[in-house]
Formats: sequence, structure tokens, C-alpha cells
Amino acid sequence: MFISGFLVKPRSSQNGVSKTQSAGNQRHTSSLVGTSETTCATTYPKSFCEWLAGIIDGDGSMKVSKQGETSLEITMGLEDLPLLRYIQDMLGGSMKMRSGAKAYRYRLHNQLGMMKLIHCINGHIRDSARLLQLHRVCQVLDIPLILPITLDAQSNWFAGFFDADGTIGFAMKNRLPVRGSLMIRVTNKHLQDVESYKVVFGGNIHFSSSQNGYYQWSVQSRKDVLILLSYFQSSTFRSHKSRRFFLIEEYYSLYDLKAFHPESLNHKAWLAFLDKWKKLMI
Repeated sequence: MFISGFLVKPRSSQNGVSKTQSAGNQRHTSSLVGTSETTCATTYPKSFCEWLAGIIDGDGSMKVSKQGETSLEITMGLEDLPLLRYIQDMLGGSMKMRSGAKAYRYRLHNQLGMMKLIHCINGHIRDSARLLQLHRVCQVLDIPLILPITLDAQSNWFAGFFDADGTIGFAMKNRLPVRGSLMIRVTNKHLQDVESYKVVFGGNIHFSSSQNGYYQWSVQSRKDVLILLSYFQSSTFRSHKSRRFFLIEEYYSLYDLKAFHPESLNHKAWLAFLDKWKKLMI
């Protein structure tokens, strides 16, 4: 069947169909949409492909030039240069510091590299805007688009998307931590792009009207935070801010000892903890 210029192959997976938005009135040739069974062999581990798709969904973009050349760009802050270097080591490509911005831009644009990339992330991209970009690239490279697979608690996509759009923090008042304020958050402009976190890990989703509006998923109870910490211990995060996951258990331990009080015998340990925590600010 044809939908807005695309030839769509219905998905037969028992996990159901992930819906995508219309791509508008396209003048390009139609392209197939398939299931995970149509995936071509890739040289990259599945865990890396899932994680990379999360990074691209959050901080990347895929483009097709007027000349029909495809490319991938990922832009992240200076503190995440090691993360971008890791991607460059895996995929090839180039790196450049953005003039006037405290950020680096990674870029991949050779055709062979892009084809290997698409076979890697196809079926794992799910951000609304990024899925449309992927479809356009797939048209040029003559690769059937694979609809995003259903996520579960073993998927490394959550780690990649957190590395891009997540934060960990807690509130302080009068130099004391606010009870129950340790929070893990992920934000995005589109509701459907944070809903998977709530489905798999619980928590809540709130809408904020600031910055032209965005949705924020968060977990705040100790039980929910520790569930996500368990996921962290079985997945690979690579962002600068994700190192705070290693400090969560120490935070709870020192909080239970009330080490934040100046008169506490453990106050020096609390101050040392704060120093480590602040060094991981973004």
C-alpha cells in the first residue's frame, strides 16, 4: 500500500507495529518498509547499534544533500569528546570543533560507511524526526526501512538516548540535600519519544511550557532509581554525565548516615562526595 509517496510493507511481528508519521508529499522514488527479518548482516555488535541509535535519536541528524550524498552528524559538548572519539573509532568519519560553541561535531559522509551505519541502526531509530531522516537516507541508498523494534529492559537504546538527553541531579537547600530529590530525567520535544522509558522503567512524564515546550520523563523514588541503576550496571553508558550513576549508591549511603550535617562524623566524606559530584556537572 502507498502512504504519502512511500511503499509500505506491513509489519508481521507479534510485538506489534510502531507507528511513524507521514513523510509528506515526496517526489522521490518510493521505498520499502520492512521488519527486522530484512536486516542485512552488519560488522557491529547489536549492543553498539542499539546504543548508537539512541545517541542519534537524541543528538544526531541524517541528511541528504542536493547532490544525493548522505551523511550523519552528531554534535555534543566538549566534555563528551571521548564518546565521539569512540564512535569515530567504530565508524570512521571526521571530527571538528564548532566555532563559537563549546561543542564538537562528528561527521560521517562516505557512501560505504553510511551503508554500514544504516544496516547497523535500521530498526533501532525511533525518534519522530530521525525516523523520517532515516527513511530519506534509505531511499538514496536503496535499503528498505525497518520499523523500530519493541524495546525492553535489555535494550541499549535507553543508554544511548540518556547519554544524549538525560540528566541526574538532586536539589540542595541551605547547603543540605532535599529529601527524596535525587532524580534521573530524560527530556524530548515529543511525548512518544520518552514514553518508552515510562513503559519499561516506570516513573512519570510531565510537560513543561518553557523552551517552546518539552516532555520530561523522570524517576525520583529510591526504588525506581535503583531499578534504573540495575539497568545501568548491565548496559554501557559513555557520556560524561553518566558517571554520576557510579555515585548513586554512595549518595544514598551518606544520606542515610546524615553525613550532610556539619556535626556528623562522616561530614568529610559528604564533602568529598559533593566534590566528585560537581566535577561531573554539565
